[in-house]
Amino acid sequence: MNKFTEKSSEHYIFHYFPDSFAEKEIDKIVDEQESAYKKIVAFLVVENHRIINYFLYPSNKIKNEMTGNDGNGHADRDKFEVHAVYNDKIQCIGPHEDTHLLSSSLGLPPQLFREGLAEYLTGSWDGKSHEEWAKEFLKNDKLPNLEEMIDDEIWYKYSDEISYPAAGAFVKYLINKFGKEKFIRSYSKLNRDFDAEKNRRLFAEIFGLNIRELQKEWIGKLKLGL
Repeated sequence: MNKFTEKSSEHYIFHYFPDSFAEKEIDKIVDEQESAYKKIVAFLVVENHRIINYFLYPSNKIKNEMTGNDGNGHADRDKFEVHAVYNDKIQCIGPHEDTHLLSSSLGLPPQLFREGLAEYLTGSWDGKSHEEWAKEFLKNDKLPNLEEMIDDEIWYKYSDEISYPAAGAFVKYLINKFGKEKFIRSYSKLNRDFDAEKNRRLFAEIFGLNIRELQKEWIGKLKLGL
């Protein structure tokens, strides 16, 4: 990756192409990521002593050529890296990918929780709150069945445009209802390598209600806002 130039900050080393849009806005990027970092560690109450290497690509095509992943952003937990597209149309920065890295010391629960937490700390999806999206999905009969979606095989059957904002809205509901300590406990206890039934059972033990009951209650709250 010798095409990159670098800029270091307190918790990051940013790698970007010379004369790119990212280089033009690197000070803004540094400020936003340092702010996101502080928000994440304060919420999770975790300590981190590893520098995050943050790679910024001018296009999805170049990102795919260099990483094998053409998405707007992805995190590599083992290398403690974030790889993101940054240009005049796509600016894939903020808390989402960093949350995956900084929460990994707590555990690796199913995607519903991992992506839900990352979205919760991001605060919105495509310019609208997660609750707005969830209400829209409910109104159009597109809201996912979370009892099924706790199974990662089911999760991947949904498009990101539905699964991510729905998960963000549900995680916010859990945190608001039960508090972040109980949510973080569930994050640590559930595991993506467990079968779905075991994760459902652990969920019910931690929250005192099974995920079907909580989804029904959550949907009732969403309907009040329609």
